[in-house]
Amino acid sequence: MDTDFHRIYLCSSVFAHQDMRGTGTYRGKIGNKLVVTFVLSVTIFVGATGWFLYRTTKNSLDNELGGKLVAIAQAATTQIDGMFLMQLSPGDEVTLTYSNLLNKLEKVKEATNVKRVYIFDRGNRSLVDTDIDVPIGTEYIKLKFDRSELGSLWRGDSVHTVLFRGDDGMYYKSGYAPIKANGEIVAAVGVDTSATFMRAIKSFRRSVVIFAAVSIMITIAIGFIFARTITKPIHELVRAADEIGRGNFDKEVRIHSSDELGYLGNAMENMRKGIIERDNQLKMMLAGVAHEIRNPLGGIEIFAGLLADELEGASKEHIGKIIKEVRNLNAIITQFLDYARPAEPVKGNIPLASLIDDAYFLLSPEFERSSARFIKESDCEGALVYVDPEQMKRALINIFKNSLQVMANSGELTVRSEIKGDRVGITVSDTGPGIPADNLEQIFDPFFTTKEKGVGLGLSIVKKIVESNGGEIAVESEVGKSTTFTISLPLSSEA
Repeated sequence: MDTDFHRIYLCSSVFAHQDMRGTGTYRGKIGNKLVVTFVLSVTIFVGATGWFLYRTTKNSLDNELGGKLVAIAQAATTQIDGMFLMQLSPGDEVTLTYSNLLNKLEKVKEATNVKRVYIFDRGNRSLVDTDIDVPIGTEYIKLKFDRSELGSLWRGDSVHTVLFRGDDGMYYKSGYAPIKANGEIVAAVGVDTSATFMRAIKSFRRSVVIFAAVSIMITIAIGFIFARTITKPIHELVRAADEIGRGNFDKEVRIHSSDELGYLGNAMENMRKGIIERDNQLKMMLAGVAHEIRNPLGGIEIFAGLLADELEGASKEHIGKIIKEVRNLNAIITQFLDYARPAEPVKGNIPLASLIDDAYFLLSPEFERSSARFIKESDCEGALVYVDPEQMKRALINIFKNSLQVMANSGELTVRSEIKGDRVGITVSDTGPGIPADNLEQIFDPFFTTKEKGVGLGLSIVKKIVESNGGEIAVESEVGKSTTFTISLPLSSEA
């Protein structure tokens, strides 16, 4: 029968008193992950798209300008006779031949609005240059950086270079076309011009960066809004699960969503109703079992008392032990039912001092027998708490009893109280042996006990009473020194 009680109780309390340590790790990271993923995806897309457009536009304009320079260079070669170029040598700048060639290059420059037109030989030395400061035979240093293009040029191809930065900080581009004499390439025409489109490219690049930044900010805002539509139902589900885990089945689970989260909310609501129904069935069964057990216990106690009246000596003493054990069993059943079927608290504005004093008064004989001292320290003697007086008095009695049972003779039990905001804090400290760290986390678990006698429901009942009255309870202990229970209760609005 004792095993049946244990099994029935576990079934009825598995949901009502589930360990909620796991929920303490909840930090709500899904919304952050959604925002980061969403923003990162859009940032990568916008950044890649902007870079692609920038590079495509730049390359397109670059190739267009290069083609234009090559065409100008090719047009210039049609006006140049390679035989005349072969006759030029340093100092010929004053000759009529040089003057005619320079005049033709000047006309090409003016017609095409380029910066510079020049002719050079295979040794990269100047033959004719619209820049009058460059005489015949001057080596063009910049041509050393265009080796790959010049390789194609001397094979007969017209080419253009990549963009390069000039001494003035501007970007330039060159186009080359070969000049032939008697079927052989004897020189080449070079055309330089500034890449004015780079200003437009830079402006375009700034526009892309600004667009990307604005897009990212808009994406972040949209991401938070989008994440909230997902995380809000999740937060509601977490709160509902927390309430169910704490044994509070009164609050209906409502998730206003038509997706999987809404389905999960409906499933949780059905689970809540199922737990309530099963809990009610178990309570009815427990009441029936308790009634069936208490009836024969009452009969056993009555007949044992009658039998004790007829016996004397050792037999009467044995009957007395039977009666005592029957009463202990009846107390255990009462304690079990009180935990499994707690009464709803009838709250009122109660003086805190009277709760403490009444609990001590009822246990004063036990304090005297154990020679334990009771010390009361209060910073809020007239404080009112909004609780059920009988339930809270019982909770304090259970805590005091627990301390008295573990303290050696001449121990001390100290009760302190103080107001903290809209709550009252009560600490109950004893000078007992303390609680090992391994047992501290299980101290409020039902049926957990380190005593030889008892079912381990006293502190579980205390926790249930405190929480049903809107309070909180915690315990701290130092092995070999003391144990302290801390209770936080709601302060009365009339305080």
